[in-house]
Amino acid sequence: MRRTRILSRLIVCYLAITLSAVLLLGTLGIRAAHRYHLDRSYESLEAYARLCLRLFAEPLQRRDFSEIDKLCKELRSADRRLTVIAASGKIVGDSQEDPRLVSLRLDRPEIVEALAGSVGYFSEAAENSANEWTYVAVPVEHFGTVLGAVRVALTDSNAGTMLSTIDASMLLGAVAIALVVGGASWLLSRRIGRPLEEMAVTAEGFGGGGALPRFYGSEFEEMERLAAALNEMTARLQERIQASLRQQGQQEAMLSSMAHGILAFDRDGTIVSANDTCGTLLGIDASKLRGRLAHEMLRKPDLLRVVEAALANSMTVETDLQIHGQENRWLHAQATPLYDVQREQTGAIVILQDVTRLRRLETLRRDFVANVSHELKTPITSIKGFLETLLDGALEDKENAVRFMRIVLRHVNRLDAIIEDLLALSRIERGSEEQGIPVKPEPVHEVLQSAIEMCSIKAAEKQMAIELDCRGDLVAQVNSPLLEQAVVNLIDNAIKYSGAGAKVRVTACGDDRETVICVKDEGCGIEARHLPRLFERFYRVDKARSREQGGTGLGLAIVKHIALAHQGTVAVESTVGRGSVFSIRLPIRAMPAAKKDAPPP
Repeated sequence: MRRTRILSRLIVCYLAITLSAVLLLGTLGIRAAHRYHLDRSYESLEAYARLCLRLFAEPLQRRDFSEIDKLCKELRSADRRLTVIAASGKIVGDSQEDPRLVSLRLDRPEIVEALAGSVGYFSEAAENSANEWTYVAVPVEHFGTVLGAVRVALTDSNAGTMLSTIDASMLLGAVAIALVVGGASWLLSRRIGRPLEEMAVTAEGFGGGGALPRFYGSEFEEMERLAAALNEMTARLQERIQASLRQQGQQEAMLSSMAHGILAFDRDGTIVSANDTCGTLLGIDASKLRGRLAHEMLRKPDLLRVVEAALANSMTVETDLQIHGQENRWLHAQATPLYDVQREQTGAIVILQDVTRLRRLETLRRDFVANVSHELKTPITSIKGFLETLLDGALEDKENAVRFMRIVLRHVNRLDAIIEDLLALSRIERGSEEQGIPVKPEPVHEVLQSAIEMCSIKAAEKQMAIELDCRGDLVAQVNSPLLEQAVVNLIDNAIKYSGAGAKVRVTACGDDRETVICVKDEGCGIEARHLPRLFERFYRVDKARSREQGGTGLGLAIVKHIALAHQGTVAVESTVGRGSVFSIRLPIRAMPAAKKDAPPP
């Protein structure tokens, strides 16, 4: 909204009111003068027409039209025009022209009214002229019968001049009044506005950090009361500012000493406070957060959601979020609404707690208890049963004893495979978290060829062929043993779930962005509902068949974490009845250097 000074507004208002009044009165005066002049013209013409009635009444009764026209010519006048119209509408006489040549519209208002028995009046401006024509038509009657009408027309050249004179006088009067009113309003506005300007200047000095101001009034009682009120208000404001500064200092000292991160927001989502611990946890300079919008500075969707929920629903909301950086951390965020003394919500406060260590310990405990114990239960139960059978006397039966021992050995081997996979997965995860997986440029063809050779015996048992399609010059930054293990796991799965005589195809290609390794089989395929969870630990599409095949349920999880350790990704595409394609995508970028204490692959 555009702001103006009070002085300017008062002057403009006074001038607008004055000019509006002058224009209104002038317009009404001009209309009244014009109406008065027109009424006098009508009266004069009507009187003249009624004098002529006595001359035209008898000829019209006799229908002696030539005598009527002759009389019209005798009554010719320079400023008046006399026209006689018969009751039939025929023009029978005119003071200026031959009646037969006169073109007169009989539907003109004054003629229609006169032929109907009433006096007709009409006025109009002349074409291409400043003159004004005035018409009066009077009916000629004989014993109540209209014989015709006498119309008198008058041209007045003085009407325009008169109106122009009035307009000029009104304009000069308006200018004079405007000057007088403008000067008076300026003087009055100055007397009113000067004290207000002085108060504004004094207040600005206080707002800029000056000393406690003192406002002075004026000769106006209202200004004096305003100055007194402002003086009292500034004294109270000074006291509150000092108290607020003391409280702010205490709050900042308390927030800085807290181990938890504190973020405070107003109703609009603007950050009003943030301690240093918060900046450290989020990896942001805390001094840059204040006064900025949450969506502008906080790039954590989970954190933004709890803030929005606390602001919108006036309820406490909690969530855990992961902070990626040199060391990935987990934070527990609790957002609580803030209220003022009237119990109206003014914003929200978020408390951030570093729970990285707790999260890691909880993850380890949950994975070990839920997954490992489940996988170990079946082989241990079988081993226990067969050993109890042997101890109960089956050792004496050598044939059964050997068979039982072989079954126990098979289950022991299964336990050993599970434990070995768990240890391998643990080493990979630990290396990935510590960013200590050692990598170097390696020919991808050699890694894939070695993986195929390790699976060749199992493939030969099912009469399956393993094809390799990879350029010999394709090189990638990889950890050869880990990548070989991942490819072996994929090929081993392809062999397990493909029928005899099927074909497994291993391909690799690369560009300036990534290297892609694919293992394609011709197996039974996987339903779409299983694909999102396929790389979870111990997740099996067909549990019974997987255990028959001797799988531990960790092969694809190991593949996934090997890809993550290389900062890559793993994906699967599958069609039931036609086979599956597993792909490992390794980005072409510098890998972090291995730490001295990095675990072996």
